[in-house]
Amino acid sequence: MSFLFPPALAVMLALSIIYGSLFHLWKGRNWSDLGRTLIAAFLGFSVGQLLGAILQLSILKVGQVHVIEGTIFAWLFMLAITWLKG
Repeated sequence: MSFLFPPALAVMLALSIIYGSLFHLWKGRNWSDLGRTLIAAFLGFSVGQLLGAILQLSILKVGQVHVIEGTIFAWLFMLAITWLKG
């Protein structure tokens, strides 16, 4: 039995991990902050991906991944979670 992992999901996950890690280096204080930023980065990237697909934007796409929209929303979500945490 083989497990299929869509390439678009792999790219989204890789970029989310990179963004979350960079944000943690900038603003993080402890390990729970890292977990929060990684989750926020992935959720934000997913929202950006969804909006890019719905609005049919093609500013910068890598395959099916809307990189610009995903990046913007990933950083917005990470900033929001940090602001909400206080």
